[in-house]
Amino acid sequence: MKRTINLFSLIIFIMTTACSTVLNTTTQEIEVKSNPANAKITIDGKKFGLTPQIVNLERGSNHVVKLELDGYEVYETQITRKISFWFWGNALNGFIPGMVTDMFTGSMYNLLPEKISVELIQAKQEKGKKL
Repeated sequence: MKRTINLFSLIIFIMTTACSTVLNTTTQEIEVKSNPANAKITIDGKKFGLTPQIVNLERGSNHVVKLELDGYEVYETQITRKISFWFWGNALNGFIPGMVTDMFTGSMYNLLPEKISVELIQAKQEKGKKL
């Protein structure tokens, strides 16, 4: 009986000491759409396919998103990390080990915006040139 109580206490302790890691995970899904569709998605210099798509990004850092489509101006934006509500839950409860775990795993952050929906602008034609 004592062994069961100790095991249960250990599980509860582990679950509550890394609140953001358990609830947020270390990655986040970001929806990327464009009008017109089929724009090339590049994030932090890596190719991610074509729009529309849901991409999975690490929470621990900011990301630069670029959308490119022939005949349209390149669109570039930044996804930024903000401290998560769940991280503050650890802080308010005094769970220092959980806060440290969340800092090292990056799960203390939420990425914003969670959805990117872009109306691409047609590139301007120079006089005498056709696209």
